[in-house]
Amino acid sequence: MGAPVPPARPSRALVPAAVAVVVLSVLGLVLLVRGPGVDVGDCVTAGDREVVVVGCDDPAATFQVVGVLDDVPAVDSQPACLAVFPRTTASYSDGGLSREPSRVLCLVAA
Repeated sequence: MGAPVPPARPSRALVPAAVAVVVLSVLGLVLLVRGPGVDVGDCVTAGDREVVVVGCDDPAATFQVVGVLDDVPAVDSQPACLAVFPRTTASYSDGGLSREPSRVLCLVAA
């Protein structure tokens, strides 16, 4: 019997490929979580599962964004908006009805 064959060394080419996959995945997740680029002053209407930016002169415009809050649980979005932006009549959270902190749009009727 001969000496056992030593195990093969892992390929060093796999490390950069794995790092690239992780970086691209995180970047995609960040872009997905950030959602549409809605800013203060934009007018919006309800989309399927998101708000859609429309022109403020568009008859479809139902709300105007008066403020944006970050890291607010969706269940607390309306009281949080009212505390900072008293004119708020509605709020929209990227987090749906979750208790996880997310981005919140504070809205007034357009």
